[in-house]
Amino acid sequence: MPIGPRGGTVLDELSEVLFAPLPRSDQRAKGALYLRGLIAAQGRKSIRNIAAQVGGPELAQSLHHFIASSTWDWEPVSRALQRHADNELRFTAWVVRAAPVPRKGRCAIGLWGVASEITVPVRWHLLPIGEEPAGCVATAARVCDPSTIGPRPVVLDLPGLDLRPVFDCYARVGAPVLSAVPACLPVLHQGTGRGGRSLPASRVLQLHRMLRRPVEWTDPATGAVRRSLVGGVQVEWAGYPLLLLGEWDGRREQPVQCWLTNLTATPLAVLLRLAKFPQRVERDFAGSASHVGALDDYEGRGSDGWHRHMTLAAAAHVAQVVAAARARVRPWTHCMVSMERMGRSF
Repeated sequence: MPIGPRGGTVLDELSEVLFAPLPRSDQRAKGALYLRGLIAAQGRKSIRNIAAQVGGPELAQSLHHFIASSTWDWEPVSRALQRHADNELRFTAWVVRAAPVPRKGRCAIGLWGVASEITVPVRWHLLPIGEEPAGCVATAARVCDPSTIGPRPVVLDLPGLDLRPVFDCYARVGAPVLSAVPACLPVLHQGTGRGGRSLPASRVLQLHRMLRRPVEWTDPATGAVRRSLVGGVQVEWAGYPLLLLGEWDGRREQPVQCWLTNLTATPLAVLLRLAKFPQRVERDFAGSASHVGALDDYEGRGSDGWHRHMTLAAAAHVAQVVAAARARVRPWTHCMVSMERMGRSF
């Protein structure tokens, strides 16, 4: 792995940054071991497989305790990972995306950083069973202090969840946000006379379809350049003045997708390309899960253990992408090959 500015490897640097908040030296040491094992283990990232890579089967019980029932707090580690990844990769936007956790039958919210060629997860949050998810989603979607790293657009892909508290969260700090919304979402249309009236989002866009313009964008799945018709209408929703964005495919009168954003002065072409970022996240996560771990790899039952495991899995993802970036190879296609050529110097 490439040598960092302090003379250590990328993994050495990351371990120092992430585990500095941990109060005990044994916790810091086990954190570094677990991170190293996540990267080295082949197949399922179970604690048994991780232990086999960094010390043998006898280490499995100790690492299980470190993840499942130790006292260290995953939140400061997650925040440190987010800051470190952003400093290294210079994200242009954030994506907040919901994903199912197959074996647990629950939903996880992932916060991803998007750079010019890559996307990486920096935070995971498991939604609680039987609780109202709205507040939890708002917490999971919170990004770092804009005064520290600068405000970047946040793209939300949270189908079926209440978006009002999330919009409130961003509106209070003046953060730019764009979110996919259902076609049936009622919005206050300002162009129908005094006071306006509430109409479904797709109906509002249909009324203004004469404003559509062609926009080219690159399909994340195929790399092909595609063209869509895009239009935008000023509306009000949840008490905020917003832009309702629509995309049309072919000659259909109804838009195929709708978004709401507070980026009301941003060109429509920029907004559409921004709206496609969740597709990049989906593609990259599908391609990288076998290397860094899937959402259901953790075999314990407790949510704290799941959060600790997924925080370190995100760190493993970041470490490999940073190493590939420093070696000037393309992630993810050549990332693992580059690791082998660098002599496994983790």
